Amino acid sequence: MISRLLSRIGTLLVVGDVLYLFLFDTFWGGADPRLFRIVLAAGAASLVGGLVASLVARARSGITAPACPRCGRRVARGRVYCEDHLVETINRYRDQERERGR
Repeated sequence: MISRLLSRIGTLLVVGDVLYLFLFDTFWGGADPRLFRIVLAAGAASLVGGLVASLVARARSGITAPACPRCGRRVARGRVYCEDHLVETINRYRDQERERGR
């Protein structure tokens, strides 16, 4: 999520900066080169930050093992709950469905 936000901000800064350079050089007699470099550096830093955040998030998700949200025990790949809490959740769901059926 943060990586997407940083990437979008960086893209907007770079595109806006190039547009600023084009418009001011073409119509208004020249752009400020110092401002252009500062905004371009901020956009590049934001894009690099988004890339780094994306890589860190992907590496982190691959490293951590899945855990049961109720007790925190590790669960098998593809599972959400441990065996005890899976049975409990299924039974609770069945009870709720029976109550609706009345």
